[in-house]
Amino acid sequence: MRYRLRGWNDAHADPVSDTHRALDRLAELAGPVPTVLVGHSMGARAALRAAGHPQVSAVLALAPWCPPGEPVAQTAGRHLVVLHGDRDRVTSAVEAADFVRRAQGTAARAGMALVGGGDHAMLRRHALWHRTAAMAVAHLLDPGSVPDPLPAESYGTAAGFPVL
Repeated sequence: MRYRLRGWNDAHADPVSDTHRALDRLAELAGPVPTVLVGHSMGARAALRAAGHPQVSAVLALAPWCPPGEPVAQTAGRHLVVLHGDRDRVTSAVEAADFVRRAQGTAARAGMALVGGGDHAMLRRHALWHRTAAMAVAHLLDPGSVPDPLPAESYGTAAGFPVL
């Protein structure tokens, strides 16, 4: 999908409207199929904000932009996985972790793991990013057949999240 405008544009949050429009179109074309949104950075913020759309069953947020106070109510009943590089200097892993902790009281399940040595562009340790993201999506779509690539402590409420 493509966003109509570049950037978040404050309260208008057009990337979320664009995501909803794409999800509505998907529902028209395919019907009610399980859908995992995958987004990176601002796209991850849009995916997390659009999590409440009826078509969405889960979100994989890669290096998400999660400013303080980002809402979590829309994650109710959804599964969330966040991957964030521990060397990311563009978006904050601390703010993403805060979002995940707050979502754990609302989402069906919410977890996070850090990619050790990972940067925002996901170029450092790219194979781990790609493999983990692909396995996470497969698991979110079919948890009975595909093992979760994240360790169990990724879903805990402890102070820190595991490093892969």
